[in-house]
Amino acid sequence: MLRTCNLKTLDISENMLQGQIPLSLADCTTLDFVNMGNNQIDGTFPCHFMAISRLRVLVLRSNKLHGEIGCLHRHNTWQMLQIIDLSSNDFGGTLPMSLLTSLEAMKANVDFNHLQYDLTNYPFYEENYGDTMSVTLKDLQLELVKIPTIFTLIDFSGNRLEGPIPDSLGDLKSLHVLNLSHNAISGSIPPILGNMDQLESLDLSGNYLNGAIPTQLTNLHFFLTFSKSSFEGNLGLCGLLLNKSCLITTNKMEEAGDDDDDDDSEKKWFYMGIPPGFAVGFWIFCGPLVLMRSWRFAYYRFWDKVLFRLS
Repeated sequence: MLRTCNLKTLDISENMLQGQIPLSLADCTTLDFVNMGNNQIDGTFPCHFMAISRLRVLVLRSNKLHGEIGCLHRHNTWQMLQIIDLSSNDFGGTLPMSLLTSLEAMKANVDFNHLQYDLTNYPFYEENYGDTMSVTLKDLQLELVKIPTIFTLIDFSGNRLEGPIPDSLGDLKSLHVLNLSHNAISGSIPPILGNMDQLESLDLSGNYLNGAIPTQLTNLHFFLTFSKSSFEGNLGLCGLLLNKSCLITTNKMEEAGDDDDDDDSEKKWFYMGIPPGFAVGFWIFCGPLVLMRSWRFAYYRFWDKVLFRLS
């Protein structure tokens, strides 16, 4: 690809493309829309895209990408990125705090009626895109024919991400859609997520989250539209929307701990009882032979007969 690349939109989704994402795409500094979803692209997170400061949409869903999300020793920020969809890959590691803190456009001020962001200082501002992409909202696959400039989305679902949800997510006050479902994320839900005033769709299902769902989430304007399915599949989670008392969950965990203690105690007594059992059994059988002369003679005569027959 030429160094003078002026490509603005790249949509190669819904193909059977293989291989890795070309490093030369970093030369296309005017790119603002990239959709490579639903292919068989492998490799690691495309850190070279961090050099494309005008990028607004990055869709890499349903590929074979792996490794950690984010880039070491890179201090670039995506000032304009509104949509990042990395779902259904094989990414691992923890949620990328450095990447999340670089998403400046998702921290912008926005009014409640979604009229517009305070992005008039950005050169890209317009009413909507002409590009098309599909997104998953509340378990439904939707096609966005025109992407509004006010729409923001983070979708990391269907990977192998682990560890806690970082507090830095709470700074993304203009985020509309957050999907972290079907990973291995653990710990509690940070109360600071209640600061994300514009969050319309939240999916944390199918993880290892525990504890009570924070009451701070009720501060969200769209909390009443969240469904039970947003939190299901986290066995240790309780409280709001789940109709599961946190007291019951705590008791069950304590009972499980008591059962484990009982099992350990039983094993301990079992192994401690082996030596005394052996000693008692030995003297029950051998004691009469040692102490009673008639038993010893009978025992010797028995073995004499056995050996005589064998010979």
